[in-house]
Amino acid sequence: MEDLHKELRFAAVCTVILDVLLWLGSLLFTGLRLAFPLGLLLGSAGMYANLLLLRRTIRNAVYHGRTKDLAGYLLRVGIASAVIALGLLSEHVSAAGAVLPFLYPKLIFGILSFSGKKKKSGKPE
Repeated sequence: MEDLHKELRFAAVCTVILDVLLWLGSLLFTGLRLAFPLGLLLGSAGMYANLLLLRRTIRNAVYHGRTKDLAGYLLRVGIASAVIALGLLSEHVSAAGAVLPFLYPKLIFGILSFSGKKKKSGKPE
């Protein structure tokens, strides 16, 4: 379970870094408009909430043997849907900024698993 905690901390740090990089990149195209960074902030909060709920689901499966968590899944889908809807419906929040952070876990944990496999392989270089 400590590994999940470390991965969540790593995901939080990477999320902040990716948000800053995307915001700096967006400055070239949108200037100092606040819609994109607000979208990134909202999307990152929603993505991190999803990761915390997923951690709870994993913990329940490991420690309590509960392998089905429909309520947790529906809550995670509801959070993602609400964030995306707010990004689409609000003129003060960028839809692209709200959606992009939900793609971060694929990138973050892909890099983490790649680097982890390389260390664990035990083959001499």
